[in-house]
Amino acid sequence: MPVNLKEIATIAGVSIQTASDILNCGRHERYDPKTQARVREVALEHHYRPQRSGRVLRSQTTGIVGFVAANFSPKDGRLEHYDVYPFLVGVSHYLTASDYHVGLVELAEIEQGSDQMLPSSLQERFFEGLIVHWGLEERFRKTFRLWGIPAVWWDTGTFASTNCLDRDETEVGQTVTKRLIELGHRRIGLMVGQRSWQQYQLTGQPPHYSYKQRYESYRAQLRRHKMAETPLIGYDVAALAAQMRERQLTAVITQSAASVPIVQLAAQSLGWRVPEDLSVAACDVEARVRPTDMQIGGMTYDRYAVGQQAAEMLLRILRAKSKSAPSVRFTGEFSVGNTIAEHR
Repeated sequence: MPVNLKEIATIAGVSIQTASDILNCGRHERYDPKTQARVREVALEHHYRPQRSGRVLRSQTTGIVGFVAANFSPKDGRLEHYDVYPFLVGVSHYLTASDYHVGLVELAEIEQGSDQMLPSSLQERFFEGLIVHWGLEERFRKTFRLWGIPAVWWDTGTFASTNCLDRDETEVGQTVTKRLIELGHRRIGLMVGQRSWQQYQLTGQPPHYSYKQRYESYRAQLRRHKMAETPLIGYDVAALAAQMRERQLTAVITQSAASVPIVQLAAQSLGWRVPEDLSVAACDVEARVRPTDMQIGGMTYDRYAVGQQAAEMLLRILRAKSKSAPSVRFTGEFSVGNTIAEHR
């Protein structure tokens, strides 16, 4: 039968304050490791469950961080933004090791409010701080500051000097293109979604900042080598194959690893082999995907590690009460995998 904190302290031979510091308050480092081990062993043996509400009363903190993300599933039930999962796991692993936890806040919940108003979960300080994924409008950043909510911004296209973690997509596009050129490729296409391409052509601002940065750095590299840029528009296999055949491409760059099988099917329909006849490089290859028979080449993206960085940054802000930490930019590493080869 579960017991309370007082009984745990008595059985372990320590004061209630010591037991509370070790089990509830995250102040275990004050005590000898043997004392910590004894208290935790007793708590485990007697199925003790700490009361987070007690922590709130004692410290005026909840120990909960909110992860703000675009809607994961629309009304039809299809899963969206599934690629944030490795990031979220990295956040959770770092937080739980520091006696914090993560909760989900869907973007729509915030956007239903006004510039001056926030959801009750944020007004009532249920979350001590926020880690925000791509999609939040600038006006809500001001609202967060107005309400004094510490926030770290990941993959948002915000390149401020503090509180941001962003991948340098200009460097990503440049590196992929440059490496293919170094391997002897002179006819290199870049896959673009039809809707995103149309928006980019009309406004110069596609749905996500990475799209523009990758395309423009790809184009700059080709122009530097006096080569023609070749956007491959759309994801239909037959249409893609027709564009590849017309331009006699030797390499294709995709936005993500998920698009590589489409290119492979298009190549197969032309009787081309990957990578012997056509190299395929992705700008975004998840670094921790379980290895398979085919290792997709391109630029890796370790979202798990970045999630840990985001959690560490936010906890540093919360503990220092400084409201800011230096921003971090990263790229990843290039790998030829099984889909990239020297042009022969």
